Amino acid sequence: MLIPGKPEGVTNIREESPETGAAADHRPARRRPSRTRRDATTRSDSPRSGSRIATAAFAGGLSRLVLLAAWTVAGIIAAGILLVVLNANPTNDIVNAVHDAARWLVGPFDGMFTLDSTDATIAVNWGIAALVYLILGGIVARIIAMARVVGTGRRRTFA
Repeated sequence: MLIPGKPEGVTNIREESPETGAAADHRPARRRPSRTRRDATTRSDSPRSGSRIATAAFAGGLSRLVLLAAWTVAGIIAAGILLVVLNANPTNDIVNAVHDAARWLVGPFDGMFTLDSTDATIAVNWGIAALVYLILGGIVARIIAMARVVGTGRRRTFA
């Protein structure tokens, strides 16, 4: 029902229902209560919630830092493999620095396999080292992330 003097589309709050002809109130729908569990482990007014949040933030940052370190190490090793396989100039300072860093990082893995070609031997052994660093870094980061979830008292699914 249009109200005289009001723009089109604005209607009276009380108007008649088309089915019954009786006046119907248009009130906003009531909000349903949340189904979120509110107990001492998840409430923000818990005395220890501040420390839990800080611990979770620290653990989240630490797990990302561990992953970053693992990917950085694997990247240095991969760059070392490329420099050896592509026969980069060893007298160049940058090539020498990357090669020395990669050689130091793969120390325990050097000499695992011996192939006919020196380049292939380095590529396989150093590639295994890079893979191991990535796997161990991912495992450690996952453990730290689980500690983060335990610290907040919330569930988290891992993809």
